Amino acid sequence: MAILEIANVILPVFLIISIGFLLGKFSDIDSKGPSNLCLYVFSPALFFSSLINSTIDTWDLGKIALFALVVFAIFALLIKLLSKGIGYDNQTGNALMLASGFPNSGNYGLPIILFAFGEEGLAFGIIFMAIQSFLMNSAGVFYASQAQQGFKEAVINIFRIPGFMAITLGLVLRLMEVQLPPVIDRPIELLGSAAIPTILTLLGLSLAKVRVTNALKFVSLATVLKLVVYPLVGFLIVGFFFPLDTLAGKVLFLCTAAPTAATTTLLAIKFDTKPELVSTAMFATTMVSLVTVSLVLAFLM
Repeated sequence: MAILEIANVILPVFLIISIGFLLGKFSDIDSKGPSNLCLYVFSPALFFSSLINSTIDTWDLGKIALFALVVFAIFALLIKLLSKGIGYDNQTGNALMLASGFPNSGNYGLPIILFAFGEEGLAFGIIFMAIQSFLMNSAGVFYASQAQQGFKEAVINIFRIPGFMAITLGLVLRLMEVQLPPVIDRPIELLGSAAIPTILTLLGLSLAKVRVTNALKFVSLATVLKLVVYPLVGFLIVGFFFPLDTLAGKVLFLCTAAPTAATTTLLAIKFDTKPELVSTAMFATTMVSLVTVSLVLAFLM
């Protein structure tokens, strides 16, 4: 019974990814247009709407945000020390962080959370996703561009990404308890609802176009870091914020087990930060996560 429940959670997500993958392999569909729509419209709308309309109280929202930030900070320090120990240069070290330090808690994680824990669990997942997207659109942009463009330009690049501004504005309005009129709130919510299926399909398209490299050492290391070490950090930390046997604790731990976010490949390509290594790691973690996320679900369910 447990195996069937897990299959009903995992397989629908991979089915949609597979549709995108097949489109990418056997058609000449151009993903640039939908990708830009997600980057500039759908995703920012989802982040903003999720924060404004969340039913989670502000105290729990703050704990979710702090959990995400603490896990990220600990992991970033581990990557920094590991990169120096291995002898990676700055660019390769940043690529390793992109390839393992940003879980795909949105277009991959949210459908799994919805199928596993329902709408109530999804509310916690959306907040984690919003904070993770904040990190992606700030620290992720910094890691992708810092080696090539320097510290100052990397910081400026953060403010050029609309997702960062949408999350920041959503958090401010949420803390101020501002209620948007329906004429504004409804179209934003409707646009946000298009984000998950579109990005999940785009993930498949991205995987279809990945040029797998033979950098076995880097990809294997990134895969272990993302699917084993990152969730382990989350497992050790989550109890300080929510008991693991609560819905919030289960959802947050599951979020840390997600594979590498597809957005890291876009950032690596945009700023030329070892894109072939990052994209291969993203592909590998997504495929291997079919097993590892199933194991996490078996533990939680």
